[in-house]
Amino acid sequence: MEMSPLPEDVQLPSGWVCKRIETDELVFAHGTGGLEVEATCVDGAQPLPFELTQCWEVTCRLRARESASECSIGRVTTRAAAVEALRSCMEQANRLVRRDGSTDTLTPGAIAGEIDLRGEIPSPTSGRDTTHRTTLRH
Repeated sequence: MEMSPLPEDVQLPSGWVCKRIETDELVFAHGTGGLEVEATCVDGAQPLPFELTQCWEVTCRLRARESASECSIGRVTTRAAAVEALRSCMEQANRLVRRDGSTDTLTPGAIAGEIDLRGEIPSPTSGRDTTHRTTLRH
């Protein structure tokens, strides 16, 4: 796994590595298994609420062989809020691993269900949009 340099404003919890840092994307991976947390900058090309020109989409993903399970955590308005949301996801994953003693039961949905985003942009369709998606890679 190729690692990108870690910005000074990001302190990773134990067991996590920086997978990719770009101006519009932050991706961190758990050292074991295929768990990733990601924040991607979304610009005005996609419909955004409240006339925003950009926001950050926070996602948790678990890759296993030919499939991936993904859960949208939500959207936040700033990069700093995205970094904080990713850190919350990583800390929640670590809490679940400590509680269960294994990464076997770790799922994106279990992580997403406990995250409280500061600066979250409400979904126009609900108070909290946590979309779960499973895909198969060919």
